[in-house]
Amino acid sequence: MSEDTDSLIRSTSTGHSTATCDVAPTIKARDDVDGCGCLECRNIETTTTNRTVLDALVWSVRLFRSYPSILAFTGMVILANRLLETDSVAVLPMPVIDIIEGLTAFVFIISLRAYVGTIVAGELTDDPVTIREGLRRSIVRTPALVGLILIIVFSVMTIPFLVLVPLFLLVGMLPVTPVDIVNFPVAVAVGMIIFAVPFLFFLFKFWFAPEACVIGQYGPFKSLRVSWRITSNYRGKFLLIVVIAIGSAVNFHLPAALPQTETGLTVVHPVLHIISLSAGELLSIVWASAYAHIYVQGVVS
Repeated sequence: MSEDTDSLIRSTSTGHSTATCDVAPTIKARDDVDGCGCLECRNIETTTTNRTVLDALVWSVRLFRSYPSILAFTGMVILANRLLETDSVAVLPMPVIDIIEGLTAFVFIISLRAYVGTIVAGELTDDPVTIREGLRRSIVRTPALVGLILIIVFSVMTIPFLVLVPLFLLVGMLPVTPVDIVNFPVAVAVGMIIFAVPFLFFLFKFWFAPEACVIGQYGPFKSLRVSWRITSNYRGKFLLIVVIAIGSAVNFHLPAALPQTETGLTVVHPVLHIISLSAGELLSIVWASAYAHIYVQGVVS
């Protein structure tokens, strides 16, 4: 049974037309809900709040079987990415190729994550979302999402740099530089670690901001504050969520060549390389569903 058919059945049984019920659910923090914010009033089961991070991941895999549109949209983006990596688009002028690459990246990073988050919100509130509802929410929240992503990128890059500035000034005042004490690679490694710690910290604290922006329909700055509170409540799961984040970034990417001790570099078979990239991109969408589930857990608990 298709998603649009499900919506028609729901609207018929409640006596309303689909035109008046074409609204995806919004899940905000308890303090931001008008009226009662208990689980029963939100139509959220206790099972949802009790799932672990791994349970949420397994639940997300099952969700995709119920919503083939997620796989369809993801497959189209993955196919576009693979075509852009071949010579089949070489006949197009470079500006056109750059626009297509930027568009596919935008859809994959922002639009698909927003669509998946909307689907997850519908399932967890027992109010399944149709394709039209999911796309509408994704489009409506795009301006706020773009602003949010720009703020996150600016923050995670600027704040660690500001942390390094006093250190650089202090080193410049010393009679002996660290390079004179240790070799240059060690000094660079220490500087990278000092930069990476606040970078990863703020990246983690803002990790659920896109879900707050889409599912909770918060503004960019309010989304950051909501994400900060959610991650503060998940200190015990910090390591596991970081592993998930790393898995989302690294995926199953295989380099074009693998080192061999005897024969030097061995070229990876093109088919295997394509499969690894595509599987990694598909896996990142599964992660996005798990993030949306964790967001819901965080704001309703």
